[in-house]
Amino acid sequence: MTSLSEIFSVLSDDDSLRIIQMIVDHRDPKITDFESPKRYYTRLSKLKNALIIKRKGRSYELTAFGLVIYDMIQTVKLAHDLHWKLQVIDAIEDRVPDVERRQIIESLIADRSIRRSLTEIRLANVEPTKVD
Repeated sequence: MTSLSEIFSVLSDDDSLRIIQMIVDHRDPKITDFESPKRYYTRLSKLKNALIIKRKGRSYELTAFGLVIYDMIQTVKLAHDLHWKLQVIDAIEDRVPDVERRQIIESLIADRSIRRSLTEIRLANVEPTKVD
């Protein structure tokens, strides 16, 4: 199994991300889409070794793991697009009560999964710890 750092390394390459998007868009990646055959084959190989894509007949498709990775990529893209709203939320972090903070998040962030990350997951991770 590929390590988490290896998966992030594969995903940190724009060509790999482009191949994933091409497969999602039902466009088979071709050598001519890349600067060189080596770049094309290297990226395909890394994506296959990371179990993100697989060959099916003459084309490629995302594996089940690849579909989860694709969903994660879309969430990261959305968070990137919302960066200024996230900065606002960071700026009010300790200045307003949690109830008001939640209302601000709900008014600024339409995506449920990102809202959940900012509210439920955050609150679960900031519970006071017991000191013995």
